[in-house]
Amino acid sequence: MNETAFDPHVLVLRDREDEEGVADTVLHWWQRLAETDRAARAELRHASGPDEALLTEGFRNLWFALPSGRRRTWDMRAWGCVAAALAEVNTHDAARSLATAMGSESEAGSGKPRVSELRFQQLLRSDDLDDFLRRIRRAVRLLKRDVNVVSLADDILHWNREKGGDLAPRPDRRLAVRWANDYFTALATYEKSRNAS
Repeated sequence: MNETAFDPHVLVLRDREDEEGVADTVLHWWQRLAETDRAARAELRHASGPDEALLTEGFRNLWFALPSGRRRTWDMRAWGCVAAALAEVNTHDAARSLATAMGSESEAGSGKPRVSELRFQQLLRSDDLDDFLRRIRRAVRLLKRDVNVVSLADDILHWNREKGGDLAPRPDRRLAVRWANDYFTALATYEKSRNAS
């Protein structure tokens, strides 16, 4: 399994000097949501899509916690998707990225990933943000709601930027390449040990 800690790409980009700590802001918001703000969490879980999530108290709490440079209207729907997806998470797994978790073995000795290759590919190829949110929620449930909160938020924002045409010039900075590397590295770990038996 890939043992390197997840390094967010989108959340650490700074548009202004006062934007440090965006990943920490997201994590602290999720912790408050999970531990004390049950009503806001339930409201986000019931949101049918990013647009409905924008109308919730939980989203507003996240939005106004972000540095002003991150509160751009063209990113608002993506942040609504982040809020709705993070409301599904029960436990923060800081040890591995979202894609590594999706590729990890579902049960010891099963030889099957938690999220099948087909679902993994469908998620990456989602048509729009509504479709992506529906699929990412399903993936979080398949991971038993145990997910790296920062990785999930970062990957949603990264997917949205790329869907909007903002592709990194270096292929290793693109979401599909990063996800494929993490997912198939995790998959190969237990497939190799299974084939050796």
